[in-house]
Amino acid sequence: MKTIYSLCVAVCVLGIAGAWPSAQGQDSPPNPSAANMTKQFVAPARLIKRIDPIYPLEARQRVVQGPVVMKATIAVDGSVKNFKIINGDPILRNAARDAVTQWRYEPARVEGVASAVDTTITLNFSMGETLKQSLFDLTQTQTGADGIQLAAPAPMPAPPAGVTRVSGRVMAGQLEKKVDPVYPADAIAADARGDVVLLATIAKTGEVGDVQAVSGPYRFRDAAVAAVKQWRYRPYEVDGAVVEVQATISVNFAPPTAGGTIR
Repeated sequence: MKTIYSLCVAVCVLGIAGAWPSAQGQDSPPNPSAANMTKQFVAPARLIKRIDPIYPLEARQRVVQGPVVMKATIAVDGSVKNFKIINGDPILRNAARDAVTQWRYEPARVEGVASAVDTTITLNFSMGETLKQSLFDLTQTQTGADGIQLAAPAPMPAPPAGVTRVSGRVMAGQLEKKVDPVYPADAIAADARGDVVLLATIAKTGEVGDVQAVSGPYRFRDAAVAAVKQWRYRPYEVDGAVVEVQATISVNFAPPTAGGTIR
């Protein structure tokens, strides 16, 4: 305990000494990247392997239809854990369990780091109008560790007046110069990865002007913006006239491979 008190006193003394220049108006400018890390971007888990249930013969014969509601955890490896059926016809429950427990997800990511989330899955069994075609409608909600429901990103804002919105795929075909982003070294240990979506204005000269990040991990946004500002495009024409355009650009981040390149 004495050692801890000594350290505390030393830190306090250093803090007072370090505060003196600030009192004289010599504050250092804020670090934008550090400010960004106070925010967190959460990407919901994405279903990548779905297996539809086998409609039970007894349910077909009795024309049993309806929803089965389930709760589970989507683990950091994308598997379904802690599975529990909340509601649904007993005849349909086993079929739903056998299917959903085999599903696989791209895990949810908090600032690019894989994280477990709770999910509520409603699988609606329907035999179709002719009772011959099995239909399985799916609805799903996800809740993060803080209890907040995860939702899809907000829609893109409208382009400025006089600027034409163009598909990102179309502008990818116009790209002449591409500069890869720098993967932040402090994100390697966390195995952070994810996509940053940018909204970029491309001038009549093909140079990239205004760039704003609209979604994606904050830890990658500055690097994505810095890279895309160096890109160059062939001028975009509409009816033979060159126009200023706006397009979405998705920049993927993943830890570098052993050779030093970004995957």
